Amino acid sequence: MRHGARWLRPLLAAAVTVSVLTGSGVAHADTVTRTVFSDGFGGDRGTGVDTAKWTGDTWDARLDGDGHVALGSWLCTESAFSQPSGRASARIQAGRASARRALGVLTADGGVVSGQVEMLGDDDVDDWDFHTYAIDWTRTSFVWSIDGRQVLRLTPAAAGQPFRLALNLGGGGRRSGGVVVDSVSVAVRYTVVSAPAWKAFTTYKVGDQVTYKGVTYRVLEQHTALPGWQPGPVPALFQKI
Repeated sequence: MRHGARWLRPLLAAAVTVSVLTGSGVAHADTVTRTVFSDGFGGDRGTGVDTAKWTGDTWDARLDGDGHVALGSWLCTESAFSQPSGRASARIQAGRASARRALGVLTADGGVVSGQVEMLGDDDVDDWDFHTYAIDWTRTSFVWSIDGRQVLRLTPAAAGQPFRLALNLGGGGRRSGGVVVDSVSVAVRYTVVSAPAWKAFTTYKVGDQVTYKGVTYRVLEQHTALPGWQPGPVPALFQKI
């Protein structure tokens, strides 16, 4: 099985659950990881990349028919990522290219992400094997790693700005010497709060949220619920959200 196949897995499941007290019970906050972008570069030999996913010098990127793309110049994602945290990962054969060149970031309009750069380790790779390049980001930092080893941190001048992911950044139309990409995947993390189920004889406050028959409602008036006062029969008390 090719190394890149595992990046084509479907959406990932929730990883962490936290209990949150509310006026009407306990809500659950789940930290969820979801894959929002992936490309395994499947296609016939000599064809181009998927332009719904990639922009840049797409004319200088060709599939090899074995699930790789050979880059003579640079590519970046067609869409920007604005989620507050996540991880971008790619398997790349790039020789001695630096981590930021092999797998880089650009602003939403294709510019340089300015900020403070801190080296965390040597980011040179001494051979032409495939290596896993990754970027873990938050609103205030991008941290690069190669094969799980952290090598660089970028603290952007503007926190939380959307960004595009770039491959072979700095190729700029010059022949790069043979950068080959096996797969790219982007996963984001976010928190989902699930409201507690509606219960009779419970005191609800304005703004509380409850679920009933799989639907979430917001409480409109403070009250103590009686049997039959669930969302639906007394619409003045609840608003569907």
